[in-house]
Amino acid sequence: MVLTKLRDADKGSKSRRPSTQQRIVLRSIALFNRYGIPNVAVDRIASDLKISPGNLTYHFKRKRDLIRATLETVKQSLRLALERPVSVESARQGAEYLIRLFRTFWEQRFFFNSLAYLLTDDPRLMSEYTVFSRWVIDTIESDLMYLAQRGYFRQPVEPNNFRLLAENIWSQLLQWLRMQQIESPSATTPSDEAVYSAALHLWSLCHLWMDRAFADELLKHFRRLLISRKRTQR
Repeated sequence: MVLTKLRDADKGSKSRRPSTQQRIVLRSIALFNRYGIPNVAVDRIASDLKISPGNLTYHFKRKRDLIRATLETVKQSLRLALERPVSVESARQGAEYLIRLFRTFWEQRFFFNSLAYLLTDDPRLMSEYTVFSRWVIDTIESDLMYLAQRGYFRQPVEPNNFRLLAENIWSQLLQWLRMQQIESPSATTPSDEAVYSAALHLWSLCHLWMDRAFADELLKHFRRLLISRKRTQR
């Protein structure tokens, strides 16, 4: 999905294959997602890639350097996913956009589920994460204001405001990722039920400020895209 951009970054090259550095980053993300960053040693990554530890450390001298490289992938993926359509013409478009966003966050859960471990002793990473998380919240707030301009949201009554709502949405997303790590540590893709849970919790946070018809339509499309489809596949 979103990681395709990184996988295909060197398609212009003659070999059209990922570089060793790209392969290391992508495989590290897969292992970090499944086992957690603290539980994956550099030697484990090298063994999984069938390269020597020396080859890996040639590209990333320390595990911390590799983690910083994966953060760049996280930021790139989420920036792409958070780019909303030029316009939202229907609740269906809004539901499809949010489902893609939830799946993208899930692909990057390794980073968000290891924040305490990563940021405690790394001021540089802490600074980068602070800037990035502020940007995410700014973007969510901007999207909410855009939806209000389109008539899909009402202006919250003080002391509520769109900034608080954006921060609550961000916190809810992080909590959902933590629960997914606990409930489905070995899953390679999020289940439709898991994505629906994220969608329903976000809807619960926002529906009081949504236009009633838009809220009902949004929930209907979440159910149709994630629950009804699953039933028809059985």
